[in-house]
Amino acid sequence: MFRPNTFCFVKERTGFDAWGKETHGNRRRVRCSVVRLKSSRVKTSVRADSSASRGRGQEIESDSILLLPPSVEIKTGDLIEIMGLTLEVVGIEIRLNIMGRHDHNEVSLNAWASK
Repeated sequence: MFRPNTFCFVKERTGFDAWGKETHGNRRRVRCSVVRLKSSRVKTSVRADSSASRGRGQEIESDSILLLPPSVEIKTGDLIEIMGLTLEVVGIEIRLNIMGRHDHNEVSLNAWASK
């Protein structure tokens, strides 16, 4: 049986503005549980041809999983703020209990960058 043990904030994606930037609604506080909350900065090649200049950049990567109760409406593209991180929902898996009832949602998250 799923029992949330912390709080996070969910911001629903409401659409896009005139310049194609995502817009989000007000944030709401919901209960959740953390399975994995991993965020790191990795070096990445800037140049497509990887020439002798060895141009490098840095990119934030995140591989995180949260559990949310079935009563929380969540969809791909929404933002979740937890412990100082802002993450974007990239996948949702419905998890059932042993009786076959909807117990919780397993939410996969990646680092969010304003687009």
